Amino acid sequence: MRGDLRQQVVTMQDSVCQSAKLWLSESELNHLRCLIRLTVEFHDWLQSADLDTGHGPEVEFLAESTFSGIDSFCIVAAAYRALVDAATSKLRWDTMSLQPLREQFLSRFQELVREGPFEPRCRVLLDLFKVQIVFSGMLYD
Repeated sequence: MRGDLRQQVVTMQDSVCQSAKLWLSESELNHLRCLIRLTVEFHDWLQSADLDTGHGPEVEFLAESTFSGIDSFCIVAAAYRALVDAATSKLRWDTMSLQPLREQFLSRFQELVREGPFEPRCRVLLDLFKVQIVFSGMLYD
């Protein structure tokens, strides 16, 4: 992983996990860190990806990494649903083509980057990871 990407992952993990310590166990925090890392890495790839070209080993690795995070997603989602201020997903599933999903992911990612309370940021992270799972399934060969 590039140094700047690694720093972005660590910064995001520190920011989100610091505000989550009141509500999540240490094990759940580790799963949260995993989701953050996978989502930041996916965002980095998605910003420069050419979705119209063939999808080689880099995409397969990215998809397999996403699939490996599904258990972490389920654990964090279950912990999130138990929170008093848990919100429902704001994702729009009216289309399943790559470009609209990409635009939705990139615009929602900015909500994760902004500082703020844990609950809304966790909801965004869970929504982003859902899009990431769908994206990975569509690109995986």
